[in-house]
Amino acid sequence: MRPLIFLATIALASLFQPLHAQDDSAPPPARGSIIEDRAAKKLVEAGDARLEADEATKAVEVWESVIERYPASRVRFLAHMRLGVYFLERDRAFEKARVHFEAVASEDNRDEDQQAEATLKMGICFYEARNFGKCFQVMRDVIEKFPVSEHVNQAYYYIGLGHFQLGHYSRAIAALEKVGTALSADDSQSQRVEAGKRLFVKIEDADLAALEADKAIKVECQAASGDTEIVDCFPVGRNVRIVLGSITTVLGRPQPGNGTIEVKGDDTVTITYIDQHTADKQFDRKVLHEVTVVGNGVVAITDGAFSETLQGVVLGKTINVQISDADRDQSDAADELTAVVEVYRAKTDEELEAEAVAAPEGSDPDQEPERFKLIDRLDIRLTEAVVAQQLSSVDVEEGDSEAQPTETQQPTEAAAADTSIHSGIFRTTIELVRSEAANTGDQQLQALPGDSVRVTYQDSINTTDGARVVLVNAKCIEGNLGGVRVTRSRISDLELRVKTRLKTAAALTNIGNRYKEFGLKDNAGGKYDQALTLCEDIMTEARQLGGRMLEETYVQLWRIYFEMDRLELAAAMAQQLQREFPNSGFVDDALLQLADVARKQGDLNRAIGVYSRLVSMETSQLRGEAQFGIAECYSAMADATEGPRATQLYDRAFQEYKKVFDQFSESGRVGEAVAQMANYYYRQKDYARAVDTFETVLANYPDAKFLDVILFNYGRCLYRMDRKAEARRRFDQLISDYPESTLATDAKKISEALAKAAP
Repeated sequence: MRPLIFLATIALASLFQPLHAQDDSAPPPARGSIIEDRAAKKLVEAGDARLEADEATKAVEVWESVIERYPASRVRFLAHMRLGVYFLERDRAFEKARVHFEAVASEDNRDEDQQAEATLKMGICFYEARNFGKCFQVMRDVIEKFPVSEHVNQAYYYIGLGHFQLGHYSRAIAALEKVGTALSADDSQSQRVEAGKRLFVKIEDADLAALEADKAIKVECQAASGDTEIVDCFPVGRNVRIVLGSITTVLGRPQPGNGTIEVKGDDTVTITYIDQHTADKQFDRKVLHEVTVVGNGVVAITDGAFSETLQGVVLGKTINVQISDADRDQSDAADELTAVVEVYRAKTDEELEAEAVAAPEGSDPDQEPERFKLIDRLDIRLTEAVVAQQLSSVDVEEGDSEAQPTETQQPTEAAAADTSIHSGIFRTTIELVRSEAANTGDQQLQALPGDSVRVTYQDSINTTDGARVVLVNAKCIEGNLGGVRVTRSRISDLELRVKTRLKTAAALTNIGNRYKEFGLKDNAGGKYDQALTLCEDIMTEARQLGGRMLEETYVQLWRIYFEMDRLELAAAMAQQLQREFPNSGFVDDALLQLADVARKQGDLNRAIGVYSRLVSMETSQLRGEAQFGIAECYSAMADATEGPRATQLYDRAFQEYKKVFDQFSESGRVGEAVAQMANYYYRQKDYARAVDTFETVLANYPDAKFLDVILFNYGRCLYRMDRKAEARRRFDQLISDYPESTLATDAKKISEALAKAAP
């Protein structure tokens, strides 16, 4: 089998793609729509600028104004996406975020890439809200509707994570094995590696399916500048033909065998894999793949120490310019690159009117006039700087002894004697003087307060297909930025203090959840205790503030109690939230959790009552979950009862499961409900209907819970129907797909018995 080698580097993808043109069947856009799109786009960019300036509240207001003022503009989808990402990543308000992603994923949006990304983000919202059933459904939509999208990988990834959270390890592995196997239409990243980033090697070869899980494949990576390293690639799962490996790249002189590829800016890296057996019956054939070393240019105006980025420059002082571009480091000496620095000044109203009068006939009257004029321009040359390379210190928790270094690493003699410069960081300084008139012949920039300084750099080689223009702007001001120092930071605003503590508590709770997932209960308990202490400390202040702050404090507390398995306190907190904030958007979450607590404690009648209240809430997204909870309660009652009463309860449970299928088809619990209906048919000895239902679950609900139980009962039904060969195949499927299942042992015994009895 001829293998394929893919390579990738970690790089930031563009969040938004250009809007697609409307199709031919649509009516031509009105003249005003072009103007609206232009104005809406400027507002979106204004919101982006507000966010970059740490004015998040203003940014949200600006993006919301785009949707309100331009409801017919295509640019509104950009605003929805910005808002969705903000609420998801910054506010962790998953329901609010999902509303905006749904708007972007609608059929009104003709940009398929935006639709795919928005659908993926909707699934992430469900995942973060721990609604895994709905998460699976949405992620499957991404895979089916957008099969060539780059977001398919992430969809498989979140499906795998969801199954891992639920303890379905076989299905988690099956989903995670598919991560990386779906390629987008644009595979240009496989031809480039960004210096300083990790180089990933992916080999696909049918022969690798027989590879043992802990056995590595050796791959040689050789840089044209002289370094050679061996990368160990390991299988991504069981019985798969894909292995993955990675190695770090850095700028520097070659040091073969140190586990890092040293490269320079104009370098290439050749990857060699020995295919021991090919499809055309050749042995030990070398398979080569070559990638080019590139760098993405970054421009910044910094302080005098070149450590912090500034958005302003002071008249009468120097401008410190820094450009990072790894592919311009091409020798052991200090390399150089060039850029352009310009000063722009806003035009006066009189100048704008004069230009409008002097505009030639036939020019577009709707074209936006250029509002700034060029005052001064200077070509600059930047020199590669010597930058001390230090090991980044990572904060580690007490008790994480494995993360602590055992001894101080000392530089080797060769490293100590290396005087070459390989930083990829270029710097220079420029004099900025206060002057109204510009002198283009000197090596200074002339400007006035309010002018804008722009540094422009042409990045000819990068991870994209073409050249990039990278620029940065800074305002000219009077004063002294260098004298400002923060000697003490103290949050005096009460609301800001509460918000900060709540975000910290939420972060600690999430860390505790990750610890708990990996079985580190002591570490998880420590994080939960810290989060609980933070919330209890601010409870008095939250009560003083009331409103949203108190509501969020209650929500955080019941989440902490629930994760700590202190169910009575969680229930009490949920009741208090419902009592004091009956219209809260968190009430349905609280009711569901309150019912779950009652069910876990065995108070099934109370749980049914709470679930029923949630089902009656017409606006809640959790009605399907609550209906499924009602059915589970009746099923649990039936399991604990005998005789005719048990039969009645099983019948009632069946009807409740059927309501999930009939009334809440969008619920993530549909697959599980149908599976329970099939089990009911099996108990009633209606094997034909049970088989039909089992087939429906396996075909349409691959993420349903208890698929091992379904396969087991499916096999039993087929056996009862005297279809023994088919029954054996289902038992074998259970053994293969769910080896960790408690039913696998019984399935193996039955399968072996059927094999012996076969004619």
